[in-house]
Formats: sequence, structure tokens, C-alpha cells
Amino acid sequence: MKLAIVLAATAALAVSPALAQTNTTGGSGGTASSNGTSASTLGVGARSTSGNQTSTALGMGAAAAGGSHQQARAAVHGNNNLNGQAMAQAHDGGTFSKSHTVCHNTDCRIKTMAHVPGEKPVKSTSTSSQ
Repeated sequence: MKLAIVLAATAALAVSPALAQTNTTGGSGGTASSNGTSASTLGVGARSTSGNQTSTALGMGAAAAGGSHQQARAAVHGNNNLNGQAMAQAHDGGTFSKSHTVCHNTDCRIKTMAHVPGEKPVKSTSTSSQ
């Protein structure tokens, strides 16, 4: 029986004092897999501020594969304060893999879980923030 959870988180901050401009980027991604099922989600956000002008972008993604049932969805909401959510799940009977990423601008949280019947579920939570 094969259980695996892989988490990747990246964040970077760039500041240019000469131009009084601040650029912030952040992102997170997570994958869970077990016995031929796999679920992955990710979120990437960016914010740029120059003077009294602020621009924000947020992208979310989700994918599920394997097993007899797969579900994946991703959405972004808001105008100046962006919120996004991505969820993916694949299952085959009692064997399943889940991944869930929630982002608020450039701050993201990922939760993943993989389970095979008769074994303890493997869970993980990770955050990235600016």
C-alpha cells in the first residue's frame, strides 16, 4: 500500500525603496496520493503597491486523478481583497486522496490527506504568508 503527501511552499518579497514600490508574491501547493489516487491543489498570489495605488492578482488550481471518482474545483472571489479556494479529491472505495488550498491575497494554507482502508490516514497542514 502506497501513501504519500508532498507539500511545496514558496514565498518571496521584493522591495524597491528608491521608487517607494513594494512587490509581494506568495504561493503554496500540495499533493496527496494513495494506491493509485492523487489530488493536487495550488494557489499563487501577487500584490504590488506604488504610492497610493495597489494591484492584486490571485490564481488557484486543482486536479484529481485515479480511482473511480474524481472531483476538482477552484475559484477566486473579491476585488481589492482577493480570496481563493481550490479543492481536489480522488477515491476508489475506501482509498482516497484529498487536497485543499485556501489563499487570502498572498497568504495560503494547504491541507492534504491520504487514506487506505485499515491504515491510519496521513494528514498534513502547511501555510505560507507574507
